[in-house]
Amino acid sequence: MGLERGWRKSLMASVLGIGTSSLRRWMERREQYGPKRKRGRKEVISSEVRWMLRGRYLTRYREWGPGVLSCWAKRERLGVYSPGAIARVIANLRLPRPPKKKPRRYEIAVPGVMWSEDGSDFWDRGRKKELVLLQDESCRYKIGKLLVDGPAKGADVLQVLEEAFLRHPPPLVLKRDGGSIFDDDAVMALLDRYHVVVVTSPPGYPPYNGKKERSFRDVKSFERAMRRDQAPGNLAGRIDEAIHDLNDERPRPVLKGRTASEVYHNDRIPLPDRQRFKMEVETRQMEIETEAGSRHQRDAARRQAVNDILFRYGFIKWKGNVSTYSEAHTRT
Repeated sequence: MGLERGWRKSLMASVLGIGTSSLRRWMERREQYGPKRKRGRKEVISSEVRWMLRGRYLTRYREWGPGVLSCWAKRERLGVYSPGAIARVIANLRLPRPPKKKPRRYEIAVPGVMWSEDGSDFWDRGRKKELVLLQDESCRYKIGKLLVDGPAKGADVLQVLEEAFLRHPPPLVLKRDGGSIFDDDAVMALLDRYHVVVVTSPPGYPPYNGKKERSFRDVKSFERAMRRDQAPGNLAGRIDEAIHDLNDERPRPVLKGRTASEVYHNDRIPLPDRQRFKMEVETRQMEIETEAGSRHQRDAARRQAVNDILFRYGFIKWKGNVSTYSEAHTRT
């Protein structure tokens, strides 16, 4: 037996590349001092209390977390234990969390199908101004703009839309937020006359109109850079230069190196009749509202109907990768 044990030590020492005496001294020190003790307090929960905590956790259908079990143990006079200590007691009983659904977003595949409009504040020598901006959702081409003193009004939105409709065919869908200036009677009458479907962002959810929010950040960043470098011109001139850069000069990775203007003017295709398209959306909206099982589904019926009809025509494509990493295989 001793011969066999010595042979094993010799083999282990040769594998480690050390002498047998060095291995023996290390083993003697390990037996003398033992393994290094863990830092922190020792676990003070007795085995009896452990089983009671585990049993309580199971009888409550795993809905009582460590914090709740800590309070329960104190109420039952079992002892005062931290939630962290209890979490280790029930660790192997906890079910794995279901994986989160991967976020999805849609992209408009064709220019001219959907426009978006919004306003953003600017300051010029201590005075507030607002920029009303209209852009194509497919390529972020800026179709119309108007810089006004103070908060914009419904008449300003109407002016931007009228000028845009004179220069470009009206879109099938106009996306905007729920601001009162966009619900002006004259604005809605203009959209009804051209049979443009209006879709409103969900309350308190700016990412729904995320491309427009990104466009405003780009315009403001460019305008600040011009001021920083003391470029000549006033606020209106700097905004014009920023929009010219974003439309006509800047190649976009998401557009395969083309500019927004090139995509908007070269990739357009004939669109379906707007009046017919609007009727299809309203019909689908009524179907969704009839089948809705909750108030949330009913409130989102208009947006869902627009997505469904656009997808039916092939004007919308769904993307699973919402990363801003421009080198990813699927870029957004």
